[in-house]
Amino acid sequence: MAEIQNNMVLRQWFSCERVFLQDNGSLKPLAIELSLPHPDGDQFGAISKVYTPADEGVEGSIWELAKAYVAVNDSGVHQLISYWLNTHAVIEPFVIATNRQLSVLHPIHKLLHPHFRDTMNINAMARQILINAGGVLESKYAMEMSAVVYKNWIFPDQALPTDLVKRGMAVEDSSSPHGI
Repeated sequence: MAEIQNNMVLRQWFSCERVFLQDNGSLKPLAIELSLPHPDGDQFGAISKVYTPADEGVEGSIWELAKAYVAVNDSGVHQLISYWLNTHAVIEPFVIATNRQLSVLHPIHKLLHPHFRDTMNINAMARQILINAGGVLESKYAMEMSAVVYKNWIFPDQALPTDLVKRGMAVEDSSSPHGI
């Protein structure tokens, strides 16, 4: 990502949020750190600033702007990684393989067909409008960000139990029916 940052005239802020889990189950923001890559290289670390909640005045406005940066970053990751890459892009090989290798009479083909019906057309339209060389998202390095994540994409890791353990949301338990 630093390579992308260093080639850009405009810079993308990276965000790190600290929240507190309250007794009622809601999250209370404690601080937001916004960082830019150091202009002289990664060996110098990042240029960061930490913002804390404020209710009024200039500090309140700055806190709202910091929250807006977090929302933009979160939305970008969701749209490009969670949605486009992990939903649409990774399913294409399965759509192609199903159509090439299974008869339309095969039970698995019949099961998958309603779910795959419009996937290729939707993806083609997304490539044409959103992520092509002159598209809305590509101009902001969307494909480079997706490519970085896709390099580490491993099919078995997408299983829910494995994903939960990988993200620290569960622990392995061999005595449990699902291993977590």
